[in-house]
Amino acid sequence: MTSNSSSANSLTHRLQKSIPIFRSRSALQGYLAAVDQGIISVGNFLAAIVLARAVDPTEFGVYSVGFLLIHMLRAVQDGLIIQPINTFGATMPRDEFRRFVSANAVLQISLAVGSAGVAAGLGWLLILTGNDTAGPTLFGLWFVSITWQIQEFLRRVFYTRGQVQHAAINTTIANGVRLGVMFVWLRLGVLNSGVDGLDAIAWGSLAALAAGIWQTRGYWTNGALNIKATLARNWRFGRWILGGSLANWAASEIYPIIAAGMVSFAAAGAYRALQTLVAPVHVLLRALDTFFTPRAAGIVQRDGVSGLCRMLRWIYFIAGLPILGLLVVSNLFPEILLRLLYGETYVAYSGGLILMALYYGLWYAYWPLQIAFKALQITRPIFIANSAAIISMFTLGFWLIHRWGLYGAVGGQALNALIVTLVLWGSWRGVVTTDDRRQTAPISRLSES
Repeated sequence: MTSNSSSANSLTHRLQKSIPIFRSRSALQGYLAAVDQGIISVGNFLAAIVLARAVDPTEFGVYSVGFLLIHMLRAVQDGLIIQPINTFGATMPRDEFRRFVSANAVLQISLAVGSAGVAAGLGWLLILTGNDTAGPTLFGLWFVSITWQIQEFLRRVFYTRGQVQHAAINTTIANGVRLGVMFVWLRLGVLNSGVDGLDAIAWGSLAALAAGIWQTRGYWTNGALNIKATLARNWRFGRWILGGSLANWAASEIYPIIAAGMVSFAAAGAYRALQTLVAPVHVLLRALDTFFTPRAAGIVQRDGVSGLCRMLRWIYFIAGLPILGLLVVSNLFPEILLRLLYGETYVAYSGGLILMALYYGLWYAYWPLQIAFKALQITRPIFIANSAAIISMFTLGFWLIHRWGLYGAVGGQALNALIVTLVLWGSWRGVVTTDDRRQTAPISRLSES
């Protein structure tokens, strides 16, 4: 009886101690971040459904490949600009932050314009050589490359300074305009291609960019900007993150592009149709990275590795409930869901959904660890893990796609996620063990004396 009573009291004490966590200002920002990412998820979901019903699988595949190439641009942006801002800018005094973020804005505009020029140039060359699918896809990325990147830069700056409500407002504008444009084009009968879906993203981002410039009007300064020093600082910190981000993109998102080349763009469209059912997992994981990375840096300064371990336990518990629930539900009713969303077009691919769920489940297993490694400024394990996955992709991955087509692409991605999971968890165990030894060493010396 006494044992049961003490256990109950201990549980009650822990619950009472945890309740303020959910009522704090940080918790409120967490709820707003969930709303922000929820809007993105709903926007992507609705846009994919509208476009998939309006165009054939090949054009939907064009949209899917373009969407993944936008993710590649985000990987470059993340390593060179966003993560340095998240890590350094979170604790900067206001004046120093204004100079830092203004210099990074110059870098971001240069990156956006440069990537748009590369996309247009490569697309034009492919069109000249007679490639009437990949060429227009690449060329069509020039517009969204500029508007989306700069709008995303502004949105992420809000997170760094704890103004998540402004990010949510900006996201609402972007997705509202995007969907509005698509519905108007649909009514007019001019929503006819995958590039139209990419252009809708661009117009939504342009509207949100205009609003974001006004929202961030207090952040900017044109005095004492040292662009060269800012770039050097970003590069010193972000080069491994850049490599890791690009490697992660290649390991986790390039398979549909390979499938488009080895099988058909229609296969990439079918991949996207399956992915849409579980895509909220991706958005939630991105939300975790956006919200917790700047906060994790503060936790390291205050509580060290033990504080990060506590944060990781909360992340895995809180995020695990909706993620695992979604994956289970989507696999219980795959044909019903595909028929409900797309009609009969993609029902034949329902067997691939279990592989997609496995892939996303493994993604959840390792994604929060990347937040911890970045907070500790130990980014090499991320790069090594994704590099190992890329080696698997260029060996087993190509064979899987050649052998099983679309299902081979999804299975290859699941294999890559498993490799990254094993490497990162092994590295994290090493970090925790080293910290434990460091903590127990003074106690051992004290007992010996």
